[in-house]
Order: sequence, then C-alpha cells, then structure tokens
Amino acid sequence: MADGTPTGTPTLDQFLAELQRIICEQNGAQLQDYLVIEPPYRQLYTAMIAEIRQRYPKGKEDELEGKCSAALPEAREGADGSPWTAFIKFITQYFAFIRDVNVENLLETYNQLSELVQKCNSALGHPSLGIVILPTVIAYSRVLARLAIGLDKRPELIAHLTKQSSDDSGVRETLPERAANILRQAFVTCLNDRTGTASGVRDGKPDGKKVGIYTIANLCLKILFQCRKTRNAEQIFSNIYNQSPPLSIYPRPERITYLYYLGRFLFSNNHFYRAQHALQAAYDQCPPHRLKQRRLILIYLVASNIILGRFPSAALYSQPEALGFAERFAPLCRSIARGDLATFRRLTDPKNEHASWFLHYRIFLQLKNRCEVLVWRSLIRKTFVLAGQQGDAQARKAPTLDLGYVLQLAQMLEQKALSPLSQLDGGPGRRHTNWIFMDREPPASARYVDPDFAGTEEGRPEVLLPDMLEVESIVASLVDQGLLNGFISHRQLRFAIQGAKRKGALPAGFPNVWEVVKGRCDEEVPGWKKDPPRGAVGATAGRIAAGGFGPGMVVNLSGARPVGAVP
Repeated sequence: MADGTPTGTPTLDQFLAELQRIICEQNGAQLQDYLVIEPPYRQLYTAMIAEIRQRYPKGKEDELEGKCSAALPEAREGADGSPWTAFIKFITQYFAFIRDVNVENLLETYNQLSELVQKCNSALGHPSLGIVILPTVIAYSRVLARLAIGLDKRPELIAHLTKQSSDDSGVRETLPERAANILRQAFVTCLNDRTGTASGVRDGKPDGKKVGIYTIANLCLKILFQCRKTRNAEQIFSNIYNQSPPLSIYPRPERITYLYYLGRFLFSNNHFYRAQHALQAAYDQCPPHRLKQRRLILIYLVASNIILGRFPSAALYSQPEALGFAERFAPLCRSIARGDLATFRRLTDPKNEHASWFLHYRIFLQLKNRCEVLVWRSLIRKTFVLAGQQGDAQARKAPTLDLGYVLQLAQMLEQKALSPLSQLDGGPGRRHTNWIFMDREPPASARYVDPDFAGTEEGRPEVLLPDMLEVESIVASLVDQGLLNGFISHRQLRFAIQGAKRKGALPAGFPNVWEVVKGRCDEEVPGWKKDPPRGAVGATAGRIAAGGFGPGMVVNLSGARPVGAVP
C-alpha cells in the first residue's frame, strides 16, 4: 500500500489534512489544540493511534515521515523559499510519541517527551512559520516541566541513573537540568527573534516570537529552583536584561512569576536590597485572592526587609497570606531591636521549633548570619544608652562609649546563650516544670578543644567568649558599613560619635539601618528589564528598549568620527 493512499489510515489522513489547513491559515492556537499529548485521548485520537500502530509500527518512522511530507505541502515547500522540514520531522515524532507513550512509565515518558520537545524547538526556529508552533512549544514545555519536577520529587524512579552518574567520570546533568536546557533552547529562539520590529514591541505588546520569552523563562526557572540549581538561572536573567523587551508589556501573571524568581535568585546571592525591590513589585501586582502566591512572595519579601532593618508591622501580620508569620518573625525582630544576643542565638539555633520552617524556604542561614550584625548594633546602642557618656557640645566633647562595657554585656549574653537553661527556655508558657532548678553551666559541647590537643589541657577548657579584639572588629565593621557613625580610639578602647551637636547623640551615632542601606544601593535591578527612561524618545528609546546602550552591551564604534571632526 502506498503511503499517500488514504485506504487503511482514514483518520490519520483526515488529521494530516486538518494540519495542512491550519498551517495555511497560520493558526497557532488551533495547532496547539490539535496536537494533544496528554491522555486520556478522545475517540478521534484513539482511532488514529490504532491506525499508526498497525500501519507504522516501530521501525517504520521513515515511511511515516514520507507520508507526512506528502500530506503537508505547505510545510514541505515552506514560505519565502525556505522549506519547513523541521515541522515535518516534528509531526513524525509526534505520531511516534502518541503511538508509544506509556504514562505508567514516567521515566520513559520523560525521555520520549524530551525528544518531542526538542523537535518542536527546531520547528520553532523557522524565520516566518516558526511563530505558528510557538503556542505548542509553550504547552509542551509546561508538560515537560511538570514531569521533570515530578520525577525530581520521586528519587526512587531515577535511583539507577544517579548510580550510573556516580560511577561515570565527570559531571552528569540531572533530569530537571536536562529539561531546563531543552526549554532554554526555545527561550533563546524567542529572545533572538528578528522577524518583527527592532525593539520587539508592536502597539505596546510583544512582537513575533518574543511573546514567549517570559513564559518559557519562568518554566526554566521553576525547574531550576525546584532542583536547587539556581546558579544556572544567572544566564537567563542576564539574557533577558540585555535583549528582552520591557517586562511591563507582558501579561501580569508572567510579570509576577518572573519577579518572584528574580527576587529569590537575588536573595540567595545576598543582594537583599535588589531582592526586596523585585519581590515588592511582585507582591504589589499579585491579586488579593491569590493567597498561595502572595504568601510565597511575602516569605522572601519579609526576610529581605528584616535583613535590611525593616520589620513587619501588625497590619502586615494580620493579612490572610501572613498567617503564622507573627509567631515566627516577631520574636526574631524583637531580639534584633533589643540587642538580645542570647535570645537571638536561641531563635536561630537549628533545634529551634521554627528552624525547619525557615530551612524549608531556604532563608534560615541568611537570617542567622546577616541579622547578627543588626543585633550587635542594637546591643552597642543599648550599652550607650545605659553607660555611655553623652558628651558636651559647649566643650566640644563628643559622646563616647567605653568598649569594655560592650564586652561585658556581650560576654554575659553569650554565656547565657550557651547555658542549658537558655537552650531549653521555650519562653513563657513553654518552659519545663523544673526549669528554674536546671544547671546554668554551659554544656561540654560548648567547650571547644582542638582535636590535636585533646587530653593535654590542664583543668577545664574555657568557653569561647568574645574578647576585646572581637568587639573592636565588630564596631569597626559597623562603622565601615555606615551602621555606626563615629570612630574608635584603639588606645583608649572607646567609640566616639560624630555629628552629635547637630542631630543628637543617638540619631547621629546610630543612623536608621534602612536609610543607610537605601542610600548606598542603586535602584537598578539586574535582570529586570524596565521601560526606557522618559527622556528617551524616538530611535533612542527604541534602541534602549531593544537592549542597546545598556549595562553589559557592546557598542560598535567602527564608524565613529574622531573627536572634534567636522560632520
């Protein structure tokens, strides 16, 4: 039986005829609706699959491709003299996929779908007809991302691959990484599309394939964050920042999702001011009824702001998406504001009741390490209020603080933090009945001894507590960061406040943390492509919107005249 003869495969022939019509009309949405890959299939697809299995079983893919080529002259001949052979190969792979897929075997389905999406990406690259398949690329990418994340959550299904990877030499990409790399091919194709306007914007909307930039990028980011390969996301953010149209012209869901992942990426790389900037924009745009999404954004937004010295208000704690935030964040904020080093140590201990929650969202270490700086600032401020010399403006004598007082208070709080009594203190209403009778001595684990000298120490080893050198270093670091305003007299071991005559000792010596950070940071957020500046008009605005003359861009000056040359 000849491949072009309809006898024996009437449903397949009818399906190919419809595909030919869709390509002629360049109806991308209808093409996506036709190319279904997820079961259960409708009767039409069930009949077509049966025909393919009977007429084109495994091993007869070349014959199947010949039939597709004969039935799709629009793709075979292409447009503008460029045949769309990649689409014919994709359709052949599509038929092979629905013929062979077994959803009970997720790993095999993943491999088959990966190959299908790669063929789909190749078809997307056609300069004029590729736009037709973009909705299909996006739909398939969503399925592949969901499947990759599902496999990542079920390691027992890929345990043998992990073992093979450990046995082989070199680094082998994981299944989620492989899926992200496949999706990245489509992302790059959309990003580099030159079939539309130079700026990628037409009538205030994305033009051509650039419409798919953020949708596909968000799917890549979802996979990378799920499998904790966030470092691989840097290239995505960099490419978008340099080549994408402004984020503001894309649909709101895409903007929110992208800014959320950008904020998380910046947070994980310790760029907390930039992170809160992106997360705040995502939170402001997220609809109130999207509680799950607003809660996810708010977790990282609150953590970023606490590190920057901005604490949540009672109004924020009362929001429905902030349920449970007060019992987790409020004690931490109080310990920071009071300079209570002992309580801060207890709250940031891995054994604390809320530590697992912070660890789950990967904000525990940032809060523990970055907020300690603010605790020390508050501790020094409290010490100054209690024991500092306020100075005399008439006598031109600056307010000072004896660092010995800071050392005494710090040692007392550290000793308290190390004691079993403090470690078991769950707070009022949560203490053990015999709490007041417990030993206040630090546990043996707190008395560090270098293993090379174990057994040689005389008497009981001492607990490692802050000394004057450490206090001086901390104060000097706070001064360098702008969180303290003054200088240290290392000879007298005193901290002197500058500018007290004009502002007063406390406002001058202990400036607002948020204002200090804000004054030192730029509003520009790498990875967030914003609208061109208002002063840029015409061709200049177009070049900026297209990614030209911006950070990281290369400007060709080969045709530039020398300085002072007459035009």
